[in-house]
Amino acid sequence: MSIQPGEQLKARGITVWIEDDAVMLKYSVMYYGFLGTKRVPVSNITAVNWKDPGSWTVGFLELAILGEKPVPSHASPNVQNQNRISFETADLPKFAALRDWVQQRIGKPKTISSTADELSKLADLLKEGFITREEFDVQKAKLLG
Repeated sequence: MSIQPGEQLKARGITVWIEDDAVMLKYSVMYYGFLGTKRVPVSNITAVNWKDPGSWTVGFLELAILGEKPVPSHASPNVQNQNRISFETADLPKFAALRDWVQQRIGKPKTISSTADELSKLADLLKEGFITREEFDVQKAKLLG
């Protein structure tokens, strides 16, 4: 099973859907007060915690979100766990698809390397004799464009 953009998944007090590279969470006023709708870019999700539902318990998918402010301890338990999406056994395949969708996108490491870093690596390779001066000059010209 896969999840399609815009397809809404209903959980306990939260409606969830995906848009482009973001997870959308719409909170029910009854359970969460006036939190409204939250857009969570996948690039801000650092981990996905998962628990399968049991015969007497619900399962959950919890998103760890980079840079999110801690919730005050006096807030309701629902607000404290606003990134935890609880679901029933019947909804397991849909939420597993959502989990897989998120994990596929957060699992891709994004490496940021500057031109100076690349030149430094090339200089090290030249110094250690792994590349020739000509190879170094060609790669340097490519980097400096």
